[in-house]
Amino acid sequence: MAKEIVTVCLPSVPIEEWEEALKAAMAPFDMNQPEPAGGEEPQGEWDWYHVYGGDGDTGLPVLAGHEDDPRIIHHPVFSNGRPRARRTARCDGGARGLLDFDTDRSARAAEATAKWDGWSRFASPYPPARPLDDFHRRFQDDPLGYPFEKARQDYLSQPLAQAVLHAPEGAGFLPRVGDAIACFGTDRDGFVQQEVCRAIPTNVLLTLDGTWIDGTLDPVHHPGLPRGDAYFRYADAYLRSLDNDAFVIRVRFHS
Repeated sequence: MAKEIVTVCLPSVPIEEWEEALKAAMAPFDMNQPEPAGGEEPQGEWDWYHVYGGDGDTGLPVLAGHEDDPRIIHHPVFSNGRPRARRTARCDGGARGLLDFDTDRSARAAEATAKWDGWSRFASPYPPARPLDDFHRRFQDDPLGYPFEKARQDYLSQPLAQAVLHAPEGAGFLPRVGDAIACFGTDRDGFVQQEVCRAIPTNVLLTLDGTWIDGTLDPVHHPGLPRGDAYFRYADAYLRSLDNDAFVIRVRFHS
């Protein structure tokens, strides 16, 4: 069981009806609903949820000058009734036209540029290196002739991989998890765009037409939907393309 955040998109509704609209959008994915007749597998994604983010950095950014607009959503309490703090520059959700996506995207671009420049300086003394996935694919193609441990050793034998392995903790441009060589395996512009696309979307998106897209894993009931970098490019473009009157809401759920 895990907690995750879904960015929910709702059509334009009177502000006093947003909670009912959210309930209706989330209802098809309730794990507590009865199993469908005919032996079909239920498409449950959550067993509880609450709106989320406006009291912290994960909230959606409010367009300056619109902090007191009634179409900005700050839910006053948690699901257990405990009061929530409020940050005027962040919200749980609101009308798309009142959300300042550009500010967060610009900040992420500046951060990504600094990371790329740090990586470039770090990697420049070493020969080009191949990401771990290259070696892992060879292992998958021939697990007996090229065992996993050999793949790992070949990856780590690269001077750049060794440098990353022994990098000081202060190398803040390096990802905390994953393969740094793969992470920076594109040019500067490509890396920055890849990071900018992650500024607004969360790992899960619920679209206006009721499609639940998990960017970390293709949903069983919706095969072929985007995941990984492709998901974030899709979700970023989708959220930015919404009409100004559509609602975008952060929701934390448990599954």
